[in-house]
Amino acid sequence: MVNRGDSFHDCWANIGTLIQMKDSIQTAIASRTFDCSYIEAAHRRVEEMRTSPAHPLELPTVVELEQALGGKVEKCELWTTNWRNRVYRVELASGGAALAKQVVRGTDAMVQYQYDQLGVLARLQIPGLRVPKALALLRAKRVCVMEFARGKTIQALVWDRINEDDMILACELAGKILAQIQIAQTEQICPMPVEALARDLAAAPWHLSSREEAILESALESLAGAKVRIGHVYYDYKPANLLFENDQLSLVDPPDVLRQGVLLWDFSCFRSSMRRHLWRFSLRRPFDRRRAMIKEAIALFQRSYLASFDKLCPEPALFAAATTLFELQRTAVLLTMQRGKVNLARRKMPIARDGSLGNPLANRITLLYLETEKRWLFLQLARELP
Repeated sequence: MVNRGDSFHDCWANIGTLIQMKDSIQTAIASRTFDCSYIEAAHRRVEEMRTSPAHPLELPTVVELEQALGGKVEKCELWTTNWRNRVYRVELASGGAALAKQVVRGTDAMVQYQYDQLGVLARLQIPGLRVPKALALLRAKRVCVMEFARGKTIQALVWDRINEDDMILACELAGKILAQIQIAQTEQICPMPVEALARDLAAAPWHLSSREEAILESALESLAGAKVRIGHVYYDYKPANLLFENDQLSLVDPPDVLRQGVLLWDFSCFRSSMRRHLWRFSLRRPFDRRRAMIKEAIALFQRSYLASFDKLCPEPALFAAATTLFELQRTAVLLTMQRGKVNLARRKMPIARDGSLGNPLANRITLLYLETEKRWLFLQLARELP
């Protein structure tokens, strides 16, 4: 088993003798400066879910929304909800619509940051990117109101038989847009913070074979000198958060906290999410020709992303291994959250009683799926190491 304080820390400690002193010093500096502890953060979220009761927040009223928006509101209806947020659709008297997102478990600062990020992303003025306009804040009820973004998510397009070409076009555009966001938000280029990554991966709630430990150790050693872009990580740049319409993409879930880390995380987040949708599609429709179209869409996302950079970081020989390593880290984050949800439901904790954690059976099945994905990623990583 690899967990906090387990043998993987000892394995990683021995790697330092194999890395040039200059790279070790630079890596240590990067590790202290930038955050890669996403698995640790997932553990903290699970603990908060277990121990922190949700502060009772009343629904935003039509009167409050009218005061904030400066116009008449026809109605406000709960659209969707989960353990962290409630999302409302707001119908305006003018005939338009808005989206109101209420942070049930979070802080005032998170709501303010999301509101501000809508403006930050809009000011980048990236071709093909449409950012919903920030309309209002209801601070007392932790509600951010934004323009209603129209279109279908890329996730929905995976299953859409009517608009088949839209998925391919959307994924290609998603790659271009992500590259432009990262170019604009790159703060520096420096060695991969492998020591920070090693510490975070040691907190993953999984069992590793001796071969998998060796693969992970070799990957971190190989990538220790790789130069990567460091900057503001979007974190949830995934198909479910990108709406496609009229050859434009809308980002509908802006970051809620500042994360400064390796920008490759966002590339790996989108690619791993699309691959997961491909696998689900293949299980349900193994002989459907759209499987080939989904594969093509994933390949186009990667090609359009790579073509946008004059200089690739990390270098081409290390790019595949680096992105797979971040996919592995993201799988560990998802495993942490799913295990937390399953355990909370099993113990009948208050947060699990209203169904906000999702279907208990589906959560257990997802756990098995993520374990399979973890093993596949280790095999993939072994093939990609130089």
